[in-house]
Amino acid sequence: MRGKILSTVGGVYTIYSDGVTYNVFPKGNLRFKNKHLTIGDDVEIDDRLVIVDVYERKNELIRPKSSNIDQLLIVMSVVEPELSLELIYKFLTYANMNKIPSLVALTKVDKVKDFTKINILKEDLKKIGTDLFLLSYDENSEIARLKNTLDNKTTIIMGQTGVGKSSLINEIDPAFNRKVGEYSMALGRGKHKTKEVILLPYNNGFIGDTPGFSSLELDIFKEDLAHYFPGYEELYLDCYFSDCLHQNEKECAVKKNIENGHLSKEAYETYLKLLSELPYHKERFKK
Repeated sequence: MRGKILSTVGGVYTIYSDGVTYNVFPKGNLRFKNKHLTIGDDVEIDDRLVIVDVYERKNELIRPKSSNIDQLLIVMSVVEPELSLELIYKFLTYANMNKIPSLVALTKVDKVKDFTKINILKEDLKKIGTDLFLLSYDENSEIARLKNTLDNKTTIIMGQTGVGKSSLINEIDPAFNRKVGEYSMALGRGKHKTKEVILLPYNNGFIGDTPGFSSLELDIFKEDLAHYFPGYEELYLDCYFSDCLHQNEKECAVKKNIENGHLSKEAYETYLKLLSELPYHKERFKK
């Protein structure tokens, strides 16, 4: 019987197969075959309800630890914690590095009076073909639009602690009844409620609730960022120099698209900031 790993606690795996969940153990020799298990894995279960094999993954994320993902839903709040464009573009870069399509949702929009920053972000994301959902308690149409993107897909939700990931999941389907954390004004961050990655079956697909985190470090080099920054992942091939960093190089396809308005100037400023914080690829040999 084939099933999908939804969660694990204390070495016991919850498997979903044909609408039924089972609590199972893995066969002991899997570890010796170098077949580690992770949330999202498709596995084979024998008649004793023991995991005997793991099917080949189409992809795998290190953080949050999960596999066989169709899309990432990046959830950010506009307040508490404050909206971070830098973190959004880090998430999008991370998605591109792993070749996983991504969506962006902003929560607590009902608490905003000045939409200038949000409108700029919306236009910038539109330029690179990324959907943005503006979510608030008094607007149901955006939730309905978001739900339509989740059918028949495994969607992993990523975002800071306290942005409302679990609240959003409960809004999508109250039956999930996920525990909701709070935002601490004193700490300037949210309080963890979700401790582990868990997949929740939804409309012939799955929604992945994940622990939040305050930052995301991209373990890459400048040259990698030039390839994977959102909107640049195909254009860099058209640059005059194969190792173009889109700064002062001549005949840079990225700079040209920024000048003609096809790419965002604001996003480019974020790119330059991130670029300045990364080492060159050649520096990997330095101690």
